[in-house]
Amino acid sequence: MKKKVLGLLLGVSLAAGVMAGCGNKEPETPNTPETAEAPEEASADGEEHYVFGFTEWVSCSFFDAVYEPLEEMILANGDTVIHSEGKADATYQASVVEDFIAQGVDLVFYNPVDAEATQPVLQQLQEAGIKVVNFDSEVADLSMVDAFVGTDNYKAGQLAGEQLVADFPEGGDIAVLDYPANTAAVDRAKGFLDAIEGKGFHVAAQLDGQGNTETALSQAEDILQANSNLVAFFGINDDSALGAYAAVSAANEEVAVYGVNGSPEGKEKVAENGIFKATSAQSVINMGKQSAEVAYKILRGEEFEKNVSIEPILINQNNVSDYIDADWQ
Repeated sequence: MKKKVLGLLLGVSLAAGVMAGCGNKEPETPNTPETAEAPEEASADGEEHYVFGFTEWVSCSFFDAVYEPLEEMILANGDTVIHSEGKADATYQASVVEDFIAQGVDLVFYNPVDAEATQPVLQQLQEAGIKVVNFDSEVADLSMVDAFVGTDNYKAGQLAGEQLVADFPEGGDIAVLDYPANTAAVDRAKGFLDAIEGKGFHVAAQLDGQGNTETALSQAEDILQANSNLVAFFGINDDSALGAYAAVSAANEEVAVYGVNGSPEGKEKVAENGIFKATSAQSVINMGKQSAEVAYKILRGEEFEKNVSIEPILINQNNVSDYIDADWQ
């Protein structure tokens, strides 16, 4: 019944991942990623070429939007990139990285399934002399990577919290759907909670929605049943917020919803001028471009920025028309 309700209300995938549009899949038996032979140190054009590995925590439209501009830049330079997702399984993703090492990649673009499980993987990459650009969600120990490129996730949560305060100046009971295993999600929740502190709000419930729509729907249903005076939900991504939206809509309640990502689905709900009030958008296209730019600087021995922070944009019902025509920013 829940799946039927979710499908009817959202028209999106039932299972979605932490950063947006991401499918939470059952772990599969590890498969070796498509093999690319490492190029010679210097090609026929006399220039050195590189092989890159790219792994995100799970395949989804969000990471497609990160990968496409990154791949475009790499291919334009005559280089190679091997793309293999982590399938929401830290053990599987570790095997992906081992395959990258075996294939002799020069640098890995790494978005971890579980931040706390990254040390052995990063140790292997260091021992193999392979550079790492960590993107979107931080590893537990940033000293073990060469650079990090990602949204200012604290500010993304903060912007959503500030919008909540503007919409409900008298405060009220709220609920948070978080995802403690992911550092980006943790930062967003902290930014949101700091923004509403001392503004008359009470956190009636804070549950792990696991960054996907189906789990968030179930959690939101339980929260609604236990809290009759709720004024709003905050989801650490649009997928979580869409789960809350589905639960609220099915219950025919007037509870506001706030998310993060600026996903196509999230923007569509904001544009309805209903209960989905705002989403803090990430510039995922820019994330891909800047990740590639930093990677080349690292490999070429040029100066580079160790921590690249990309500003989020608040999309609310007043400005959503400026962003609705684009899938991702």
